[in-house]
Amino acid sequence: MQELEKNEFERLLPNLYKRKDTAPTFVFAVLERFIPGFVFADDLNSPKTFFMGMDSGLYFVGGPISNVAFNKHFLKFCSSKLKEGRRFTLFSGSGGWDGLISDCFKKELKQSSRYSFTFHPEEYGVEEVHLQESFTVSRLDEATIRSSHEFNLEYYERFWGSLGHFLDKGFGYSVTNGETALAGECTSIFRGKVYAEIDIYVDAEYRGRGVAKKAAQAFIDHCLKNGMIPCWDCDVENLASRKLADRLGFREPNSYSIFVKNQ
Repeated sequence: MQELEKNEFERLLPNLYKRKDTAPTFVFAVLERFIPGFVFADDLNSPKTFFMGMDSGLYFVGGPISNVAFNKHFLKFCSSKLKEGRRFTLFSGSGGWDGLISDCFKKELKQSSRYSFTFHPEEYGVEEVHLQESFTVSRLDEATIRSSHEFNLEYYERFWGSLGHFLDKGFGYSVTNGETALAGECTSIFRGKVYAEIDIYVDAEYRGRGVAKKAAQAFIDHCLKNGMIPCWDCDVENLASRKLADRLGFREPNSYSIFVKNQ
């Protein structure tokens, strides 16, 4: 297992773009150097199997599982990170990796399933959401972020490194009621050159009133205007998220596993 220099990350992209469902959006965000991270691969010149991560404690392993030497170093790295006492969430690139991770970390990690949906723009019917006149949709800015309870300063520091970096490279939209009441937000938890992953939150007081769909439409419209593909992932059990995804043109859920450190 050898660490790639940042200018070598792009060597992994051609194979990943052939099948987007083999990797979550944050992998593209790191490889395309929108978000800081590291990458280890089985071969520097022609990498196929790789392991990558971010300072926030998100990791991904993918590619063929047949490289025994790589697997040994990968498992050793995971073991050392698990002992640090920090957040550890590992995304698996295939069922083969699921089995290897489960066998080695049965006690340390809990496995769960998520869906990754494919966006179909031809099925994205922009049905107008009629909110009260007091509601407005706006591009996320520093003032809104600093007043948010969910997608706050700590959130952007965790996933983007800093608020300034997010404001420079990321995007999102808020729905406010009146001048200050923040009803909901839809933000790019991750984005690369092509893909932008949706993260959405609506305050409990405003749920069931179309706020989530309105915010998501603003996000999707931004993607379409700027040549990006919106991505929607959620836990398999999150029925509300799955229903909203379907109404927005996200279809064909592909299931993958994540492994989260047991508390």
